[in-house]
Amino acid sequence: MMDRAESALQFISPIERQVWVAMGMALQSEYGDAAREIWMDWSQGADSFKELDARSVWKSFRGTGVSIASLFHEAKQNGWRDEGFQQPTQDQIYAQRKAVAERASKEGQDRIRTAKEAAKKADWILSQCVEEAHAYLHSKGFGDMPGLVWRPTQENNLLCIPMHVGGSLAGVQMIDKFGVKKFLSGQVTSQAEYCFDAGGLSATDWWVEGFASGLSLRACLHALKMRYRIHVCFSAQNLQRMAHSGYVIADNDASQTGVKAAQATGLPHWLPPITGNDVNDVHKAQGTFRTSQMLRKWLHQIAEEKAYYA
Repeated sequence: MMDRAESALQFISPIERQVWVAMGMALQSEYGDAAREIWMDWSQGADSFKELDARSVWKSFRGTGVSIASLFHEAKQNGWRDEGFQQPTQDQIYAQRKAVAERASKEGQDRIRTAKEAAKKADWILSQCVEEAHAYLHSKGFGDMPGLVWRPTQENNLLCIPMHVGGSLAGVQMIDKFGVKKFLSGQVTSQAEYCFDAGGLSATDWWVEGFASGLSLRACLHALKMRYRIHVCFSAQNLQRMAHSGYVIADNDASQTGVKAAQATGLPHWLPPITGNDVNDVHKAQGTFRTSQMLRKWLHQIAEEKAYYA
């Protein structure tokens, strides 16, 4: 129901464009144009609001992997509780305004400037990429799959993974032939993701740390004929921050970093049986069929538990 989304919106500030756009995408992905006026009314809370510009931005939304769960997650971060229509308290409004003001401070402006420069550089790097095989993909069991490869020098080729925040390019992860991973200096990594989106309103959200894990999970879900939206979060900390619905596929680190992050999301999570493995390790060792059947069995167990406690 849109009333639930309208209530949640009251706890989100429309001042920051990145948030403003992401919330519009979330509304349109769930409710279509029926939610346009709700978004327009909420948007007027920003001093920079211009109706014609806002309507033009709404028309530009074309399904970008931002689900309605993102809206509810953002609202909960600001104090919203899913308990019917409610308004934020004055203290909550003050806290939001203070956070926005801090981000607009000189220090915040410096971070914004460097982040924009990194995003611009990422766009340039991606424009120089060619689709070709890469040693990292081969080492992960995807030797026949081309990737976006950039050659800063003749001897050095880097696999490049675009990183998006709220649908906008924020940076790029670069992986060399030995598997060493780097980000651009100054780029935004918090809430950044790369999304494999099978499309459709029935798509389920899945959350993983690494790109290779995302590739393996995609192969398995495709074998199970499931609609999916796989979010590659690039780190356990970022996965914990972002995951808000669906399922988590955790890394089974010896340090338990991955499982602790998965547990903190409160979502059902699957863990490879061997310490030190991620889902890509399982996929390489067991193949697509056996790994997909592990996931199918796990999903069946979750469904049975839900039915039992319902």
